[in-house]
Parts: sequence; structure tokens; C-alpha cells
Amino acid sequence: MTVFLAHAPADRHLAEALEKVIERRGQFAELDDGHTAMRPVSTGDVFVLLVSQALTFATARLRLEQRALDAWAAGRLVVVKLDHGIPPVGLRDLPAIDASFEAAREFKWNEVADAVTKVVRAPAAASADDDEGDEPAAPPAQDRGIGSGASRDRAKAGGGILGIVLPALLTLPGLLAIAATVSIWLVNRIGPTPGGWPELMRGIDGFGARYGLPAGVTPWLFAVAIALFVAIVAGLVVRIFVRPSAEQPELRRAPPPRPRASRVKPPSSDAVFVSYARANDLTVLPLVEAAKRAGRKFWLDQQGISAGDGWAGEIVRAIKAAGGVVVMCSNAAFESDHVKREIYLADRYKKKLVPVFIEQADPPEDFEYFFAGVQSLNLYETPEEERSEALVRVLGAAA
Repeated sequence: MTVFLAHAPADRHLAEALEKVIERRGQFAELDDGHTAMRPVSTGDVFVLLVSQALTFATARLRLEQRALDAWAAGRLVVVKLDHGIPPVGLRDLPAIDASFEAAREFKWNEVADAVTKVVRAPAAASADDDEGDEPAAPPAQDRGIGSGASRDRAKAGGGILGIVLPALLTLPGLLAIAATVSIWLVNRIGPTPGGWPELMRGIDGFGARYGLPAGVTPWLFAVAIALFVAIVAGLVVRIFVRPSAEQPELRRAPPPRPRASRVKPPSSDAVFVSYARANDLTVLPLVEAAKRAGRKFWLDQQGISAGDGWAGEIVRAIKAAGGVVVMCSNAAFESDHVKREIYLADRYKKKLVPVFIEQADPPEDFEYFFAGVQSLNLYETPEEERSEALVRVLGAAA
């Protein structure tokens, strides 16, 4: 397991300070400024991205950004802000640890180390080649009705001690009663005129009277103590030699796991995933509806899924199942973290990309990387009544 500390060359001294804190926790850290070829981030690694103004202008920013998105898709990313620099598009809305206050930076390094430990201990996300969401999630411990493993261990330990001490204490009166009864019976039998049952009862009653008990009480106390002793011994014999009943394993067995519910239904393989900025709703939605009437199938998210686990699960499944990805390009789209991550995922899963410009906009260099060698459509130059047909045509050509 390696903790990669991605940083701009100008922030190397801060990355080295963080490296010392992480390695004091017993984890191996490696500095990554983007200029040296590093192995890909695996499911056991953690990628810590140090965001600063220097990173914005670093020559290897695109490589570090790509590695950060790889780590995000695998659930292995930790973002740290060193100053008020803006993270790259696609990472701006992700949670970040604020280490911009220099005087408190030592405390923040420990917070980063804690976040790294949390990621290390978290279950690994499905890899790019896995079908995410196919396996049902295991129900939480409280749903199984058996508690967590630690709780079960503590309950077993407490129950085991109580199960030994309590029976032992309850059998002591019975042992004393049996011993006294046997002694009185032997004394009666040894004498010149051996006594019977009445003499035994009088002897037991006299035994209690010597200790201040009322007449007639001691035989009943002996009877109860001996009966309790016999019951406890019989119960122990049953537990040791008799197999548990069929109902006991059922109490320990968890119910079948319930499938994980998803509020986003993945598209069919012949549907096209539509990536667009929410600011372009009024342009994109009527265009897609018109293209649907022409026979094309589309999938688009109109629910505003956040950048957390829900997004990374539902949108990933949708993109992996789609037959292609059309990107509604605009100035707002090029500033959208969602659009950037959707394009990245489309490239990661080798989906055909179709950039459709709904307005005149120049793609930034990180978008140009994904659009290189891909046929695009300047839809804003097409008459409005012909745009849906033009969209259907370009999708057919790209299929």
C-alpha cells in the first residue's frame, strides 16, 4: 500500500512535511509531482492531491488531475487545500481538508493522516473492469439482528462468565444439603438401632434448629436446594451431550441480503448517455425530446445527483451500460465538475464520445484531450428546426 502525495514542484517542502507525518503512522508515502512516471493507483493505495495556486500553473497538472480522477473513481482520493487556489474542474465540488492556515498546518497534517487511514480501512471500490452494483450490499449489522462483531464478542464473553459463576453459586446450597443429609443418614444407620425416614427428617430438622431455624423449615429448605442442584446438573448435561435444537442456528444466521436500491435506472445498450450542464436545461431537454421522437434512445440525469458515493455509483453504472456518450458543450459545461467527470468516465470505459456544441465555446485543454480525434457537431450553427435531425445524424455516424 502506497500513499501518493501529488503536488506542484513549488509545494514539495509541504509534501515532504506531510510525508513525515504519514510515515510516522506506519504507512509508506511517495511524492508525485507529475514529472516522474508512477504506477497507477491501485485499490490498496491512497492518492492525496495537494491543491494550490502553484498546481494550477504546473506543467504536469493534467497528469496529476488524471491520476486524481482515477483515485476518485476507485474511492481512494483525499483532497487537501494548501491555499486559496481553485482545484481543477471535476474536483472542485469534492470534500477537501483546508490546510491553508499555515499556523495550524501541523494539526491539519494529522487530520490528513486520519483521512488516509480511513480510506485505507474502507472497503475497496469495484475496479473499472467490475460490474458495479451487480452484487447486493450486505445489510447493516442492526438489520441482521445480531449486532457488530465486537458487540457479539463482548456479549459472548459476558454471557460465558455469568453462565459459569451463576450455576456454581446456585449449586452450593444443594451440595451442602446433600452432604448434611448423607451425614445424618449415615449416623442413623451406624447406631445400634438403625433409624428410618422419620428419624432422618428429625435429624435434618434438628440440624437446622442448631443454627436458629424454626422447627419444620429445614427439611423443606433441603428439598428445594437439592431439587435446584439436580435441575442445574441436568441442564449442564443436556447442554454438553445433547445437540442444539434446529432453531438455534437460525437465530445466528443472517437473513438474505436485500438488494441495494438505486433511484437511477441504467440505460439500455443502444441508448446514449447525455452529459450536460444544468444551466443548459432549457436548450438540452427539448432537443433530446425531439430526437427521441425521431427514434433515438437517450439517458440523462435530471435529478442533480451529488458528487458523493451515490453519484459515483449511479452515474458510473449508467455510463458503463450506455452505447455512447454525447456531450452538450457550452461554456457552462466546460465549468461543470459533473460534465468533466462524466467525460472522464466515458473515456475510462472506452465509450464513443460525441461533442455537440450548443453554443460557441472554446474547450479548455483538459477537455481537448478527450475530444482529440473525435467527430463533433456545431449545433448552434444549424437552424433550430433542423437541430434534432442533425443530432440524430451525427449519432448515427458515430455509432
